[in-house]
Formats: sequence, C-alpha cells, structure tokens
Amino acid sequence: MRRVISVLLILMQLLFFLNYLINGSIMQLNLYLWIFTALFGALVSYRLWSNAPHMHESEKLYMTMRISLSVVSAASIIFILMLIIARPYLL
Repeated sequence: MRRVISVLLILMQLLFFLNYLINGSIMQLNLYLWIFTALFGALVSYRLWSNAPHMHESEKLYMTMRISLSVVSAASIIFILMLIIARPYLL
C-alpha cells in the first residue's frame, strides 16, 4: 500500500510540473492543490524514512521509492516557493 501511495504521489507531482509547463497562465487553483500534494508527499516521505520495509518488500525498491519521493517533494516545495516569490498574484 505504501508503494502505491508513493507512486501516485510522484506521478501527481510530476503532472503538476507538466501542467505548469504547458498551461503556465492558469495555475491559481492548481497551485493550492499542488501545495497540498507536495506537503502530503513530504509527510509520506518522512514516514517512509522513519519506517523499515515489510518482510515481503525489496530493500532496493523501498530505498528507491524513498529517495524519489523525497526528491520530487523537495523539488515541488522549492518550485512552489519560487512561484510564490516570483508571481505572488497566483495566490
């Protein structure tokens, strides 16, 4: 279950990046959803780092999910902060 949630969070955040690149002008509502998704991804990433994998999970796959979710969540939060500073009218 943790793996599925992690994959979905990674995909959602990547889709928000893609949405911004394609439709940069219509980001007002999407920015709030993106903030929520990035913060939730950071929380799930923290929980993945603090917990060990279950017996049936591969350690390499679990480590890959931890690192990729952490990187994507951190990149999303940094990019959102840059958007808020550069374009405060999006809020």
